[in-house]
Amino acid sequence: MIAAMRYILFAAALLAAASHLLAQRPSFEVVSVKPSAPNCTPGNQGGPTPGRLELPCMTVRLLIRAAYTALSGEQIATRQMEIAGGPGWIDTDRFDISAKADGPATAAQMIGPMLQMLLEERFQLKVHTEPRETPVYSLTVAKGGPKLTPAKEGSCVPFDLNNRDLWNGAKVTPCGIPKTSFRSGIMTADIAGTTMEEFAGRVLPSRTSRFVVDKTSLTGRYDIHLEFSPTPPSGGVMLNGVPQPPPREADPVGPSIFTAIQEQLGLKLSPDKAAMPVVVIDSVQKPAAN
Repeated sequence: MIAAMRYILFAAALLAAASHLLAQRPSFEVVSVKPSAPNCTPGNQGGPTPGRLELPCMTVRLLIRAAYTALSGEQIATRQMEIAGGPGWIDTDRFDISAKADGPATAAQMIGPMLQMLLEERFQLKVHTEPRETPVYSLTVAKGGPKLTPAKEGSCVPFDLNNRDLWNGAKVTPCGIPKTSFRSGIMTADIAGTTMEEFAGRVLPSRTSRFVVDKTSLTGRYDIHLEFSPTPPSGGVMLNGVPQPPPREADPVGPSIFTAIQEQLGLKLSPDKAAMPVVVIDSVQKPAAN
């Protein structure tokens, strides 16, 4: 009897502690979730402003990626995690999210824990994170050594989510964030003031269709200029959240990303496997009307 009573009291204490932690999680005061207009185009519009978050034309998978993987504390994460599972509509249906905080809230708070609460309340979202062995590429130093340019002083500004210039198209160059252009079959990528961890985690996965793990042991920041002929993913691409068939392959006019990294940067990408954290969708529902 005494043991049973102790168990009940212990369980009640845990429940009270969990309720207290949930009450402490920041949330928005006012939230609007509406289906996006047909044929809306995702872009750079929206984003955080003091006390407000505007995210138009977003799929639920993109919202989950932002809320659970885009940030590490107050800083942008060096790599985003894979989002696994979920029904098909989370990649096709798009929503306009408009949310207002009760008082001041940082951009990191709104994009991270507050957006998580919004998804859990309005979309009944439940997720968990687990490691899964995944095919990756390892980034190492090639034979002959690296051909990297140390970052020039003033070549970029530290990435700050609260800096409105980064959201409104002002001509600022954030450190570690790629700027790309495409012309005559050649993709050009310029990344100012990047670490190898950022280069491997943010830049290369979108060009190799795999996560990339930094094993260079190189420290410091570098200004990187890379030119290569992009190769379409073998399974096609996503356009406005809808899978598209693979485009017809054209003869490359420049080196592949793998050759360019080795010849231009003195680095090497090698197939590998690694246990990578994955956000798994347990359940999600379409939101009720406002």
